[in-house]
Amino acid sequence: MNSEALQQLEDIIIPPAVGWWPLAISVWISLISLMGLIVALIWYFRLRHKQRLYRRIARQHLNQIDQTDDQAFLIEINRLLKQVAITTYGRQTCAHLDHQAWLDFLKSKAQFIKIPKAFEKINQRYRTDLPALTNKDKKQIQRYAKRWIERHHL
Repeated sequence: MNSEALQQLEDIIIPPAVGWWPLAISVWISLISLMGLIVALIWYFRLRHKQRLYRRIARQHLNQIDQTDDQAFLIEINRLLKQVAITTYGRQTCAHLDHQAWLDFLKSKAQFIKIPKAFEKINQRYRTDLPALTNKDKKQIQRYAKRWIERHHL
């Protein structure tokens, strides 16, 4: 009887392997979350790139300023900084500022950037007896303007 029972047995049927499709609900949630995060990051960086366009344009103009005439150099640096400030903070906030109030405004919007002594000559830019600027002064002024354009806070 033992042998008869063994002959009646059939081979073991192995179930098919578990497929990857359809995905589990947790995988769907993870994929949708990941796609949402990627879209949000792309949107954020495009918006940030667009918002910083004025800084890139201002840096380009700063590099093109002619340094031969001292008075024209100071006027152009001041004009560029004023234009960036108006773009950033609005005409009502900073268009009317001049002399010490203008320097105080620049300092308040980027307190971590030290204003070089040579930059204070920007207040004397319209004087006919303007003290001569050395190359070192011009570089300090231009470096400060570049750093202010790049790092002023909103």
